[in-house]
Amino acid sequence: MSSTFESIPEMPFHSGLTRVQVARAERGQFQALLHELRWLIPGFALRLGDKSGKGWLRNNCSPYVNEVAELADILGAGTYTLNTGYEWCCTAFVRASADGTPVMHRVLDWSLTMGKFMYVAEYETPHGPYHDINWPGNSGMINGLAPGRFVIAINQAPIPMHLGIGPIGGIFDWAIQRRKTFRSHDWPPTHLLRHVFETAPDYQTAREMLQRTPLAIPVIFTICGTRTGEACVIERTETDAYIVADNVCTANHWQNPNWRGHARPIKSRARLVAAKSAPSSIPNFTWLKKPILNSHSIMAFQADTRGNAEIITMAHGNKMQSQLKIGPNHNKP
Repeated sequence: MSSTFESIPEMPFHSGLTRVQVARAERGQFQALLHELRWLIPGFALRLGDKSGKGWLRNNCSPYVNEVAELADILGAGTYTLNTGYEWCCTAFVRASADGTPVMHRVLDWSLTMGKFMYVAEYETPHGPYHDINWPGNSGMINGLAPGRFVIAINQAPIPMHLGIGPIGGIFDWAIQRRKTFRSHDWPPTHLLRHVFETAPDYQTAREMLQRTPLAIPVIFTICGTRTGEACVIERTETDAYIVADNVCTANHWQNPNWRGHARPIKSRARLVAAKSAPSSIPNFTWLKKPILNSHSIMAFQADTRGNAEIITMAHGNKMQSQLKIGPNHNKP
């Protein structure tokens, strides 16, 4: 990468605030993010995305619908679009530290330069705090760390092959899936993940919730816990689950041999091969290299349930933008 840790600033860190208060604090960053979004999405399409996202959230079972409405009042246009987009690709895998503690390694890819707008927020729950690695205005979660409980990340699932005609049916399968999702009343995956961080007391409970809760759209979860063997990938359709518990790695295609789908870019299968061939204990970010690192990579972290996390954000071209170290072995901001 073209920067060093010594030359980049710390990511914003918020503690003791509600999500709405964090949104107020990050309002300037949200507007900057929205400015970049307009380069890809014209104003009328953004308004249409907000309207359809608002209507969909009203009809599903998420307990955070009213909060998204409050965020939209504070942040304005684009809030619903960013809360219902679900358009990222990524790689995640779990390896062990020297004492056997599972360690999550994760890179987040997206076609927007989201990395420079990301922050970390610490929220309290009856089961202890958790850290949310997110961007402004997002009520759901895509990755987080709950010390003493678990680390979890979301990967975008492949598009199911509804028509069964292979790659040529991609755009039609996408349209069928979008219609199916829009008609669903079940959980958005990002909202379910937040609910797990807020309510699950331990790894096993979190795994059961992620494995069994009906969803509005397919997704891939990666979770690791506090002890050796507490790690798995949970591939999900709306109602079914497939568990990968050996060499815990995922990208953006199904590992279930019986499920068919259109893999998400970039080079999903090559990223998975690289992750599976990584050694069992990986120091620092030596694992963050091509093809796991690619032109759309915007954030990477490695974290364990002892509360240690190292996070970096990147601009396209893999230029590092910010960093943050948190946990008992680091100085919290």
